[in-house]
Amino acid sequence: MRTHARLDPDRALPWACVAAAFAWFVSVALRFPPGDGDLLWQQWLGARILREHAIPRALGPETFAAAGAPWTPHEWLFSTALAFATEHGAPWLIPLACAVAAALALATVVLRCRRRGASAPLSAAAAIVCALAMIQSFGARAQVLGWLGLTTVVWLLEIDGPWAWAAVPATVAWANLHASVFLSPAVAGLFAVAALLRDRRWSRDVGHRAALAAACGVATLATPLGIDLPRYAAGLLASPIRSSISEWGATSMTSVAFLLAALPLVLILGAFGMRASVRDRMLAAAFTVVLFTAVRNVPVFALVVAPVALSALAAARVARAAPPRPASFAPWATVGAVAVVCVLIPTVAWRIAPPAQSGLPAGPARVLLAQARSQPRVFCEDFAWCSLFLREPGAARFYMDGRCDPYPAPMWRDYRDVMDGNRRWAFILQRERIDAILVRRDGALDSLLAERPGTWRRIASDRLARLYVKPALLDGPRDAGRALAAAVPR
Repeated sequence: MRTHARLDPDRALPWACVAAAFAWFVSVALRFPPGDGDLLWQQWLGARILREHAIPRALGPETFAAAGAPWTPHEWLFSTALAFATEHGAPWLIPLACAVAAALALATVVLRCRRRGASAPLSAAAAIVCALAMIQSFGARAQVLGWLGLTTVVWLLEIDGPWAWAAVPATVAWANLHASVFLSPAVAGLFAVAALLRDRRWSRDVGHRAALAAACGVATLATPLGIDLPRYAAGLLASPIRSSISEWGATSMTSVAFLLAALPLVLILGAFGMRASVRDRMLAAAFTVVLFTAVRNVPVFALVVAPVALSALAAARVARAAPPRPASFAPWATVGAVAVVCVLIPTVAWRIAPPAQSGLPAGPARVLLAQARSQPRVFCEDFAWCSLFLREPGAARFYMDGRCDPYPAPMWRDYRDVMDGNRRWAFILQRERIDAILVRRDGALDSLLAERPGTWRRIASDRLARLYVKPALLDGPRDAGRALAAAVPR
């Protein structure tokens, strides 16, 4: 019997699926360049923390429009680790850690499914669905560590015993990595309410759950940011950045991750959700609301709800008393196919990966620094691009960069006016004395600037962006083509 258990393909299938997803995570994290400037400013922040032994709490002179604005860098620990690893010759370490964190999050999903009695194939399906939910949002990002924090805390809170208290130190670790930590006391509080509804009185278990929720709430304050972290999280709910960042947009049917992952889970819950416990139904309902608030919450929804949905489906299958499936070669073939995928994914990813700098317009940025005769004041159509100028402190100042959260609401309104080409766009650029602009190639702002050759001159471009400057910024006539060729490494 023991030998048979070790060789049972059904037991191996969920973990083979997790391994296949891990191969994909590693390939994306290590091989594909980031499409935004988040790692640039986070590495800059981490280097500053290591150098000054303090966490900055306000924007500095690198931004000419918001210097001194309050800043709550909730990803401070991630940034510090990133800078430390990079300075010690291991820039791959944090991307690899993010891949491991994503795989561990899937592992907790499998464990939650198995604890609920879901079969190995259904547990494997849960892992695959959650991996698909991560497609649009995965990368070397602090929010991936937040996914692991969420799944770990939910897994621990579902334990009816002393081990549930391990959710408190897990919450402390999560709080120092990402502001999504406030899901921890929210879930713990929901479990306390579910226990109260179940027992219909203040029982010992209800008191235990309420105390646990309170402890998780206090644990969110165990960071160097103190009370500013919950203030930041609350302010983010109504922040104007939500209308300017695609990931913060409302979840819609056009989202690939929603179609592949969230929608199937919602349909399963609609069909079989009433078979779940009161606590599971409340958990599913709460995270369904979270799902539709932003497309970035698709993986958050899937990681929490997949075990609930798949175990409800398993209960329905048991209720129909389906006959046991005879042993066949098919389960082993499935495991073998998944093992092949584990090798195929990184092999293909390594061959098709684009150049390391293809995700950001680094070439035009270097041309600007090479040709400007004074410190340029830069506006970036994709504000994350302006994080490129943090590499050389003092060489340029910018309107807004990838940190985005601390910039005041009036700046975001002006940013949208410029982006949309509203009638105030030229006035805003003049008022802020902006003399260099990085715009998306062939976009609306590109067309507007090209129509004003006397005011704006295009001096560089790449496949992503074009650089326009005011003629007064240039130090005499230069061959922009040769400058670009010299700026881009061979």
